[in-house]
Amino acid sequence: MNIELRSYVIIKSSWDKIITVDVDLNETISQLKAKIQDKEGVPIDQQILICSGKVVEGKITLRDYKIQYGYTLYLLILSDGGTYGLFIHPDMLDRKYDYDFTNENDEGITFMRGNVEYKRPCGWNRIALSVLNKYEDNNWLGVKNRRCLTSSVQNEWPVSYHGTAKLNCRSIAEDGYLLSKGKRFAFGYGIYSTPDINIAYQYATKFTYEGENYRIVLQNRVNPNNLIKIPIKKVGEIWISPNEEDVRPYGICIKKDD
Repeated sequence: MNIELRSYVIIKSSWDKIITVDVDLNETISQLKAKIQDKEGVPIDQQILICSGKVVEGKITLRDYKIQYGYTLYLLILSDGGTYGLFIHPDMLDRKYDYDFTNENDEGITFMRGNVEYKRPCGWNRIALSVLNKYEDNNWLGVKNRRCLTSSVQNEWPVSYHGTAKLNCRSIAEDGYLLSKGKRFAFGYGIYSTPDINIAYQYATKFTYEGENYRIVLQNRVNPNNLIKIPIKKVGEIWISPNEEDVRPYGICIKKDD
């Protein structure tokens, strides 16, 4: 057997356990989840795998996601198949930056981030991820020199949203194909996100906690230098980041389902 096919990826779980899983890059994410289930006892339907800021899933191969041997994937767990809650290790969070947008209304107010309109996640509760000093600098977050709450900061990145169920690869482009009455999309591979959380909502993972239904969306900053913006009729604007390092999640948005 080729030695390459005997290599592994690293899985860091939400309870702060690190495991290695032997993989073939031609295997699908579903097959990887099956191996995690065999190794850790976590049912496939309770696993959310995140690599480089995007949720990876389904019958798409590791190679197609550009996952390489030695890559680290993060594992979030939905209890009881998504029925009772989402477990995130405290070390992954930075709670002082949490913000509850549940009762916010930005009508008539324009916020800017990275010189692009920032549509805040009004109606959602944002849980902050621990990302300060994670990269070469914090300019992408715009943590310094903001003149006012609505203004942009030099060198910061715009904000986007990524629904954690299937807003990745081609799925939203395929939906756009249907809604645009035959217009063909051939955008290729990349991380698909949107500046509008209402669009991401349609692709968001559902879970139930204490009898109430919720949805979860990742809030990201995206590198504007490599960003491709695609307006899709009857859908909205979709952003494509061709490179994984150009998408940096910094928040988890949760909303009670109507």
